[in-house]
Amino acid sequence: MSLASSQMRRQETGMGGLDRAALAERRQRLAAAEGLQNVEPAPVKSPQPQVSAGQTSVPFLLSPGFRISDDDGILGGLTLGDDFSRQTPPTTPQVQVQDIENDALVNLYYKDFHRFHPFILPRNRLIKLCQDPAREASFKPLVAVVRFVGHLYDSKQWSTSFKDFVEICFLQASPNDPIMVQCRLLYSIVLFWHGYKEDSKREMDAAVQLALQLGMCRQEFASENGCQDPVLVECWRRTWWMLFIVDAFYAGTLGAMNFATLDVEATVELPCEESEYESGVIPEPKTLEEFDSREFAPDDTSFSSFAYLIGAVRCAALAISIAPKVAVKEASTQVIEAADSVIDAWLLLLPKDDRQVISKTGIIDELMFQAHLVIHVATIGLHRPLSDLRFNAIESVSSCARDPPADSPTPDLINVHTIRVLRSVEAQIRLLALPARPFNHTPFITCMNSEEFQH
Repeated sequence: MSLASSQMRRQETGMGGLDRAALAERRQRLAAAEGLQNVEPAPVKSPQPQVSAGQTSVPFLLSPGFRISDDDGILGGLTLGDDFSRQTPPTTPQVQVQDIENDALVNLYYKDFHRFHPFILPRNRLIKLCQDPAREASFKPLVAVVRFVGHLYDSKQWSTSFKDFVEICFLQASPNDPIMVQCRLLYSIVLFWHGYKEDSKREMDAAVQLALQLGMCRQEFASENGCQDPVLVECWRRTWWMLFIVDAFYAGTLGAMNFATLDVEATVELPCEESEYESGVIPEPKTLEEFDSREFAPDDTSFSSFAYLIGAVRCAALAISIAPKVAVKEASTQVIEAADSVIDAWLLLLPKDDRQVISKTGIIDELMFQAHLVIHVATIGLHRPLSDLRFNAIESVSSCARDPPADSPTPDLINVHTIRVLRSVEAQIRLLALPARPFNHTPFITCMNSEEFQH
């Protein structure tokens, strides 16, 4: 489906992808839930997620995005987290937006999830802006989703009451508020990793449509909507690029979700380093054009880990677009000469000194971690159909799985393709074996390592 036709379809069904009858039914259900807002809810078992027959869902709480705690008996008494992680989280989805500084669920979000997808405001800046009464309505739905994620990390179980409250907040929010792009993107991730693939797609479609409608991909958008706050300006840049990255993750995971943001001509500048974002000292941003010509830049020119992740996704998408759609014998040379050169360029242009995945103190750079995984998953997806590594029926058990490509004639360079696959698999294993505790990464690595970035 083309981007234009996809947008037309969304416009016909409304911002959330629902027709009027479905929207009316949802409002009635959420209104009933809203009547229970002042009652402390018990954990409620969710309806069955949307999983295809023969597949196993990958719940958010079982994915590597959730930390291994001492209770699991694995870390041998290692103390985890900051002081605020020992607070007793509330069980209600209700919270005063102006009073989230000591909210345990918000703190858990920032402690356990934010660094994997750092596109909303840093914690201290979010707290400050939420204390402004004029901004309370805008931030209410975002705080609701943030607390939902914190609840999932805390309780390790789905909550219908939190889910319903998030959707109540969405219905009450201004539909054209840029913060709703962040809300829907984050909520889409939550839904996806609990197996609600259709609901997740609806939220992602709405986030992409709103971002395009607002012109979030334009360089001017961030400054026009940043209220002369450098951190908020940076936040809007990050929102577009994280939308782009997660859109790619969905496309690579399922194949059925269109990579709608791929062909958008984005002029928005690149994100800064995480330490700069957290400190509030935002440097002059670099452009995509500067990143693409970085081999000609002065030696002291550096780009953020976020920029390298963006570059990795763009390289993987370009390599897959170059490769033939069907793995025929004649495709062998084209994959090696054209697609490989794109991926190899990203690897060769990595600065050796300051772009290590793990620091000397054992801290993993989560964005570089994801970037390397994207590159290796793309390499496997390109070469495996042309290698002598056959697909096994057991692979279809994963909820991330798609139909394997049809058998193709043995290419002349089959050993080259096989070696490329094995080297990337070894690289993935080395990444996953990095000596960092707790083992805590984005939930997306579950599918990155269970199926290929197929085209």
